[in-house]
Amino acid sequence: MREVDKRRHGEPAGDTLSRSSNYSWHGYRFASLRVGEKEISMKKTVAIIFLLTVMLVGNAFADIPDRIHNQQSRIDKGIASGKLTRAEAEMLQDNLNWIRNEFGRMKADGRLTPNEVRRLNQMLDENSEMIYKKKNNPISRVYKAEIPQRIDNLQFRIKEGIASGELTRAEAETLQDNLNWIRGEFGRMKADGRLTPNEVRRLDQMLDQNSVMIYNKKHNPIRRTH
Repeated sequence: MREVDKRRHGEPAGDTLSRSSNYSWHGYRFASLRVGEKEISMKKTVAIIFLLTVMLVGNAFADIPDRIHNQQSRIDKGIASGKLTRAEAEMLQDNLNWIRNEFGRMKADGRLTPNEVRRLNQMLDENSEMIYKKKNNPISRVYKAEIPQRIDNLQFRIKEGIASGELTRAEAETLQDNLNWIRGEFGRMKADGRLTPNEVRRLDQMLDQNSVMIYNKKHNPIRRTH
């Protein structure tokens, strides 16, 4: 009866049953351990991938300002040496100003997504190639922005310059007058419902000039563009 009771309760009744039962119990525990190890391994893998992603994005985050600073130095040297014409330098500088502002906007929430890092690096790559090798990489704009977007961007930068003290009152007034003129010209040109390629080119040229003056007063003294 004792052996029967033990069997009912799942306990080993004798030496033979004990070995069999023990084997069964250990087998179960071993299988459970293996499952647990797999779960732990998967969690570790996910954690490692996550950490690597954070590290890569973090490193790229840190690299962006260095790349911007490096390209600014190269543009300045190109102007000083005469390797860049005024028009080329203005376009390259406008590209870099746009990238710098996009970087500031994107990191406003304290982080950069992989797509944002990729986009910034793509624009920096394109600008870098144009600085280095104009023959095979004609200098052009690396971003696509409509005239209203560019006007809003410059307006923000003028306000930022005033707030930070980087622009004097007289400088800010001249830049603002330029921007107001461009805004008025844009309104006049699009009054018929369209902009001709020449009108777009003219507006972009004035915006480029104002953009460069906002950032680099040393090489581009602030003056009226109209």
